[in-house]
Amino acid sequence: MPALDWKEIQNEATIVDLHIHPAMQQQLFQRNLNVRYVINRTLHGNPMSVRASFPRLKDGGYDVFFSTLYAPEKGLQQDFPIIKIFRLLRPDLWAKLIVAPSYNAILRMIGDMETAVNDSRSYDLVRMAHSVSDLDAILGQPKGKRPIAVIHAVEGGHSLDAGKPGDEEVLDRVEELFKRGVICLTLAHFYPNRVAHPCYPWPEDIVHLSARPETWRDLTHGLTDVGVQVVEKMIELGMLIDISHCTPTARRQIYAIVDASGTHMPLMATHVGAYAINPSPYNLEDWEIERVARDGGVMGVIFMPYWLMPNPSGQGINAISRHIQYLFKVGGERAPGIGTDFDGFTTPPDDLDNASLMFRLTQRLVVDGYNRDQIKNILGENALRAIRAGWGKKT
Repeated sequence: MPALDWKEIQNEATIVDLHIHPAMQQQLFQRNLNVRYVINRTLHGNPMSVRASFPRLKDGGYDVFFSTLYAPEKGLQQDFPIIKIFRLLRPDLWAKLIVAPSYNAILRMIGDMETAVNDSRSYDLVRMAHSVSDLDAILGQPKGKRPIAVIHAVEGGHSLDAGKPGDEEVLDRVEELFKRGVICLTLAHFYPNRVAHPCYPWPEDIVHLSARPETWRDLTHGLTDVGVQVVEKMIELGMLIDISHCTPTARRQIYAIVDASGTHMPLMATHVGAYAINPSPYNLEDWEIERVARDGGVMGVIFMPYWLMPNPSGQGINAISRHIQYLFKVGGERAPGIGTDFDGFTTPPDDLDNASLMFRLTQRLVVDGYNRDQIKNILGENALRAIRAGWGKKT
C-alpha cells in the first residue's frame, strides 16, 4: 500500500493548538505579532524567541488556536527576585502586569490581543472568534484563504482576583470572561489560588533559581470551596474546564463534580502528557485518560520534553509521538490533540521548536502508521469536536 502524502493531509487538516502564549511576547517584550522574528537557537529554550507569531502560525498551517492569557502570579516576585528588575527597567510593565490586580491585567490583555488581531496588517492572517458561530464562519472559508481563528483562554484561577473579592464576585468574573469570549479557564497554575491547588511547577533545571521552591507543595490539596463553585459555574455557562496544572486531588474533584452535574461536559487537558510514560503528577494516569475521553474530552500533548521524558533531550518529536500513541491506545483515536505551549517560557524540542514546523508532526504521524482520518483527528478534529460540544457561547 502506498504511503500517505503528508502534504495533502497537512493541507486538508484543520490544525488546532489548545495552548499557546503569543500574548506573553506581546505584553512582556512589546513584540509585534505580525512579524516573523528570527529564532535564536544558540540559547536552547530562549524565552526571547518568538515561536508563535501570526506569520509563523500561518506557515505551520494553523487554523485555530487558544490564545492563552496569563497574568504573572504575585509569588513569582518572592521565588524569583530577579523579576523585580522590571520595576526599574519597565515601570509601565510593572504597573500593568505585576502590581495591578490579576483580573484587571487579564482584561487589558484581552483588549491588547484583540487590537493586534484587528490590526489591518493582520487581516489576512488572523480573526477573533468569540463564539462557536464565529469559529464556524471562519472555518467555512476555503482552507488556503481563510484566516486563523483566535480564541481567548485564561491560565490560572488567580486571574479571577481583583483585590480580595467575595465569592459572588469571583463567580461574576467567570461569567464576564465568558461573555468576552473566553472559551477556557485553566484552574491552577504555579501557586495555590482562590480556586485550586497546583502540581509542583518548576522543572529541575530552573529550581536552583528559586528563592523558596517548595514551601507550599502539597498534592493532597485540591479545589477550594470557591473552586467547587467556579467549576459548577463553568458547567452552567458552558465554559471549558482545563485540568492542566491541577493536583491529582483537584482533578478527581473536577471529574466528580462534572459527573454529578449529569451534563457529560467534555473536559480538556490542554497541555499535558501520560503518567505511564513520565510519572509526574502533572501528567494523567490511565484511568484519567479514559475518564476524559469518555465524555468526548481531549488531551493536548505539550511540546516540552521535560514533561514528556524521564530523561529529556532536545530531540523531542519522538516523545511527542510516543505520548500521542499512548493517549490513542488508552483513550481511543478521539482523545489526543496538541497543546504546544509555544511562547509560554517553556523549552520546546529542538526538532519542533516553533509553529512553522508543525508539518514535521504531520510527517511523523504518517510514519507512525495512522490513517488519514486519524491524523486529522489528532491535528485538530478531536479538539474541534470538544469545542463545539462544550462551548456554551454558540452565538
